[in-house]
Amino acid sequence: MNYLRALSLMFTSTAAFSSVPTAIGSNSVDPLSTANLTQWTIGLFFVLLLILIVAWAAKRFTGLVSSHKGHLKVLSGVSLGHREKAVLIQAGNQHLLLGVAPGRVVTLHTFEAGEISESLSQEEAVPTAFQDSLKKVMNKKGAE
Repeated sequence: MNYLRALSLMFTSTAAFSSVPTAIGSNSVDPLSTANLTQWTIGLFFVLLLILIVAWAAKRFTGLVSSHKGHLKVLSGVSLGHREKAVLIQAGNQHLLLGVAPGRVVTLHTFEAGEISESLSQEEAVPTAFQDSLKKVMNKKGAE
């Protein structure tokens, strides 16, 4: 009985009586038309704008930006191994040498006030040393 119903529906459907076969997508708009490209561009613009707004809101309302309020400053750091570092920080008037490893921070040494020179900052020392090293290398290559 169900077989006869399915057969009668197949013969009475409008697709069975149509004389022109329809292909999927034959009546669609050209994908490279101006209207279609404009719609894609506007949609992409709004998605990017939405991402920027969400990022701004997350930054603004969750406090993701680290603030430099206080008297704690990282002066220098050196890698001791694959995951270990020695870091020199300034905390108020004292300087601390810390050993940093994954899941652990250890005070290696505490320097008294005035024991480390305050006049020479890291920003001034590193570029000068790099510039001197670069000049030496350039002079060696020029001499060869």
